[in-house]
Amino acid sequence: MKPVLVGFVVIVLLGLAPALFAQEHDHGEVGVYGDYFRLNEAGNTNFLGVGGRVGFNVAPRMQLEGQLAYDFEKSFNFTTTSGTSVATVSRSSLTLLHGTFGPRFIGGTDHARIFGTVQGGFIRFGVPNGSVANGFATSIANFGDGNTHGAFYPGGGGELYIGPVGLRLDVGDFIYWNNGTHNNLAVTFGPHIKF
Repeated sequence: MKPVLVGFVVIVLLGLAPALFAQEHDHGEVGVYGDYFRLNEAGNTNFLGVGGRVGFNVAPRMQLEGQLAYDFEKSFNFTTTSGTSVATVSRSSLTLLHGTFGPRFIGGTDHARIFGTVQGGFIRFGVPNGSVANGFATSIANFGDGNTHGAFYPGGGGELYIGPVGLRLDVGDFIYWNNGTHNNLAVTFGPHIKF
């Protein structure tokens, strides 16, 4: 890692240290979640995964939040033709890594809140060399081998809390650009802790 980047990270962490160790529960949130991602470019294939997020309050009703999710390898159905059509299931080894960062606007009480967010980020397709069957390769040729694409995530959801512990549901449109715009349904659900 470059020394300038390391210095920047250390300064940011030192600046956030008081918020991390404060006694009140109004500085931010941290959580984990299960991730459902419907990939439009792969024929609306459903991916499942796990992720985590952290958000820091910058105003009474606004947070800056970052999140990162990994969606597990997916099997696809594709048709091969050699005189007759035969449907074959093949392991694709296609995985997704996606992350976003941006503001989250919050309304409600300490126990029940709704929110909206607009975040920018990325999506990375994991397609190892040699692991994609020929029929499937033509249907995901645009993914490439480990290509990363810019993304935009508008979404919203709700949270329910008992004390500092709660549950959160997000629903949004994960948009990325790869030879055009691709809209994808993204849903997350999981526990959160206020700090």
